[in-house]
Amino acid sequence: MEIRKVGRPKGATSTASEKLKITNKKLLLKALKENMGILAPSLEIAAFSRGTFNKYYNEDLEFRNLVDDIREDAVDFVESQLFKQIKNGGAPQTIFYLKTKGKSRGYVEQTDNTMTIDAVRIKYIVPEDNNEPALPLHNQAIRIELPDKE
Repeated sequence: MEIRKVGRPKGATSTASEKLKITNKKLLLKALKENMGILAPSLEIAAFSRGTFNKYYNEDLEFRNLVDDIREDAVDFVESQLFKQIKNGGAPQTIFYLKTKGKSRGYVEQTDNTMTIDAVRIKYIVPEDNNEPALPLHNQAIRIELPDKE
């Protein structure tokens, strides 16, 4: 006797569940537009989990492209705001722009890895026998004769 599994066969979908997915995706896209592509508040507004969003994003190429377009629109908006601030004389904004977009022209922040050490005078006890370690003292090198070891 063969045992049948309850439910739809794997991969089969009902028309109602497909319509629900389409409605859910539209809600998510609307929330993303309202929040300039920022996911957390969009998920809260649309009442969806990050897992559901990731599933839709990874499985539906059209949905993914629409989400990516919304995120690109957000970058365009922020970039336009940056240019407005630069036009109004915003020095920090100008520097930021040149560091990020003007690299090919030499506007790159570099860390100087060279190190200079100022000369420091250190006093040492220098024993006759060079096998013993020298001990640091105050400011100048002095020579002390040590008694012979017996």
